[in-house]
Amino acid sequence: MSIYGNLQYEIDRPEPSELFLKARQIAGCQLQEQFRKLNTGIRDVGYDSFKWIKSELTYPSFDPITFAYKNAVFSVIIELMDEDQTSMTKNQIERLVKATEKNNIIPCVFRLKMKRKPRKSFHRLINTAYSQQSQDLEMIPIKNEWNLCHIRTGIEVIPENIGNEVEIKMSNWELQNFSIQIVRNSLEREGISVLSFCDLLEVNPQIWFRDKRGNICWSIVKHITGKPEEKFQEWVRFENVNPKLKDFDGFFATVQFNSTRHNGLIRGDCMNFKYSGLKRIYVYKIAVK
Repeated sequence: MSIYGNLQYEIDRPEPSELFLKARQIAGCQLQEQFRKLNTGIRDVGYDSFKWIKSELTYPSFDPITFAYKNAVFSVIIELMDEDQTSMTKNQIERLVKATEKNNIIPCVFRLKMKRKPRKSFHRLINTAYSQQSQDLEMIPIKNEWNLCHIRTGIEVIPENIGNEVEIKMSNWELQNFSIQIVRNSLEREGISVLSFCDLLEVNPQIWFRDKRGNICWSIVKHITGKPEEKFQEWVRFENVNPKLKDFDGFFATVQFNSTRHNGLIRGDCMNFKYSGLKRIYVYKIAVK
């Protein structure tokens, strides 16, 4: 059983709270500013620079933000704190630790202190267009610059002191994440709207999209090393695992990577990829006749 429970990823997702979105924006902007300062003057922006691996919200997920520097990948969750409470749960910590240990990723927490703003006048309050909760709370990062610490040890994380030139193989999660990016980019270039996606290895399908006829569809996306036909057969009749999937057309996509310099797939390496497009594995209209 997956640590996330149900293995089927459905199109309907819970809406994140306004406080979480605001906290995530603060964290992302502060990290991006660090990227900007430290990337200045770097020639090889493909390897030596700080770069986002995941900056879009996905659900479910073990983190809201992932970035890389050289051979190191950093997973970041956000903790809101006040005098005696924290937003971070034991389950959230366990999910992050398990996922990062499995995929050789550094688990980090970005901490924000919540501070209640001075009360506004009654007149201003009733004319405020935003939620009272968001307006009354101010979120301040605990530290300037990176404001990251290791979620298990509590030790400060300084990414530029961690990334180095040692060759490290890409994890299964990284390859899956990149595969999904390739498929998403291809769909969007065709004018197809991607509705949502999920990059957890345990959860299927990976992408929900709306085709050019306006129909909602789902697609399995897998990174493979062997023959696409063999992997394709493994996922035929996948719709039977969840009756809700039978109301939508289903597809399957494979992505293969090939390093231009190494036998294996190394972080930061230059790679070629092969993607042949979506293959249909389930047709809703035929099934309901």
